[in-house]
Amino acid sequence: MMRPVPWSQRELPFGRGLDELPVLMERARGTPHRLRALLQHRAPEALSLRLSGTWSVLEHIGHLIALQDRFEERVTDFELLRPRLCVIDLSDQERTLAGHRQRDLGDVLEELHLKRMAFLRRVERLPQASLSHVAAHPCKDRPMRPMDMLLWIAEHDDHHLATLRALVAGQEQDRT
Repeated sequence: MMRPVPWSQRELPFGRGLDELPVLMERARGTPHRLRALLQHRAPEALSLRLSGTWSVLEHIGHLIALQDRFEERVTDFELLRPRLCVIDLSDQERTLAGHRQRDLGDVLEELHLKRMAFLRRVERLPQASLSHVAAHPCKDRPMRPMDMLLWIAEHDDHHLATLRALVAGQEQDRT
C-alpha cells in the first residue's frame, strides 16, 4: 500500500471562497466519525502498538487532539482581527502523546469529537469581518484566513486518516 506524502512536503492552495465554508466544515466535522469507522473493530493492543519508532494509532489521534486545542487560539486571533496568528508549539507533544497509548479508543475519539464540535461552533459564529480577515501565518509568513485554516485542518485530518489506514493495513499483512 502506498504511504501518503510527508506532511512537511505538502503545499496547500489557500484562498478559497467563503462559499466553500460548509464543505470544509463538514470535512472537519466528519473526521472523528471516519476514524471510528476505520478503527472500531481493532484490537486494543494494535491501537497502542508502535512500529519502527512511528506513532501508534492512539498517538496519531492524540496529535489531532493536541492540535485541536491550539486551533482554539487561532479562532481567537481571527475574532480579534490580529495581524499575526499565534505560534502553535508542539515541543511537548512526544511526552503527552505517549499517555494516549494507555487510553480507550472510544474515550480518545469522544474527546476529539467534543473538542472539534466546540471549535466548529466557534467558527460558525465568527462575524463576516473575522471570516474575511487575513492574518500572517507565523511559520511561513503566508496570509491565512479562517477558510485557509479549515482547509489546513481538513487536509491534515485526511493525511492522518490515510496514514492510519496504511498502518492498519500493514498490521493486517503482518498477521497473515
